Amino acid sequence: MDTKLHTDWEDVMVDVRNVRGGSGLEPIKAELDELLESVQVATAEATEAFFVSFDEDPDPARLAAWLIPRCWREIDYVYLLNEEIRRYGMQFERRHITLLAKQSFQEAEHYDMVGKAIESLGGSVPTTVPAEAEPWSLFLWECLDRHPLSAVAAWNLSETSASGSFEPTFRGAERHGLDEVTRIYKQIEKDEKFHVGLGLQMMATYVATDEDREEILRAMRGMRDIAWRTFTPESLKAGQ
Repeated sequence: MDTKLHTDWEDVMVDVRNVRGGSGLEPIKAELDELLESVQVATAEATEAFFVSFDEDPDPARLAAWLIPRCWREIDYVYLLNEEIRRYGMQFERRHITLLAKQSFQEAEHYDMVGKAIESLGGSVPTTVPAEAEPWSLFLWECLDRHPLSAVAAWNLSETSASGSFEPTFRGAERHGLDEVTRIYKQIEKDEKFHVGLGLQMMATYVATDEDREEILRAMRGMRDIAWRTFTPESLKAGQ
């Protein structure tokens, strides 16, 4: 798996949770898997609910508003990943610095891509954190301050959560002939498999102590709670 991530990360991974790198996650693997599964399902259901409501009122401005916090997350990941490298990179193997930098580049591409989709719908691309994304962003940066693996765990759960939105987004966008939105998110979906796999590999590689494991779980639990509040059917129906 290590070599695949390094040289062939664009291939679709059957199950990105089956990651080698060490056995340090084994004591918490059951809860970790439950957290990842729960947010993925919750986000899928909420996204489906949004597009059902969008079917009834297909105002492009609503879809643009729904994309805005997602667009911000892409650029916030760029800042976060680069700061992760700056603060902690010398604790990591060189290959992981390279892969984090690759992910940062892809997140910057996603910010540009989603931004173009927003503009095509008549919206404005965010250049400061939107109000609905503030709790997510604040928690992510707090995690970075706490521990080298805390932000990795938080963004890993967040991106796993976002992956639950892809299929409902494809179906909803295709129903309305939004071919560009579909194209953009199909590319993002492919990249996210790499990002999720990399985060899990890094945690499996560098976790060493009970404190490390508790920081990982704290970050994932906290981000799970934020994702559940953000990606509810009610919030998405409101156009978030």
